Amino acid sequence: MSDRVPPAGLERSHRYFCYVCGTLLPHRLVANDSFVCRKCSTPTYLSWFVGMKVSFDDESGPESDMSRLQSWPFFPKMLERALTILRSEEALKLSTETEGTVTTSRDGPSVKKDCPYCGNDRMTYTTMQTRSADEGQTVIYTCTQCHKKEVENT
Repeated sequence: MSDRVPPAGLERSHRYFCYVCGTLLPHRLVANDSFVCRKCSTPTYLSWFVGMKVSFDDESGPESDMSRLQSWPFFPKMLERALTILRSEEALKLSTETEGTVTTSRDGPSVKKDCPYCGNDRMTYTTMQTRSADEGQTVIYTCTQCHKKEVENT
């Protein structure tokens, strides 16, 4: 057990996420019974959670709703990242539906780029504006050999 004092407000956090930045913690413990956040290097000690009451319903009262989650300092950034990922996935799905599941090497301009799936050095691409206007575009690459797709937000 660690003799370190848990931070104030730890009961509003989850042991799988960093209580400082909200990043998912690694699955491996370090020698001192803690998880160390890969993003901000803050340790989270398992001993802090011993004896803590865990609730998955609304027994804790009106503070257990979404407004409590939104008050966490990392919530806006977490929501922004989730929306970016969602838009990229929707763009990939849309491009697959419009172009069909298999494309030929003659569909769209090609560029010298290594395919992460098969290692081929040629990919075709198409661009879409899936995020707000002040952000870059989404580039969807399609391998000319295995026809798998890769999404890149530029």
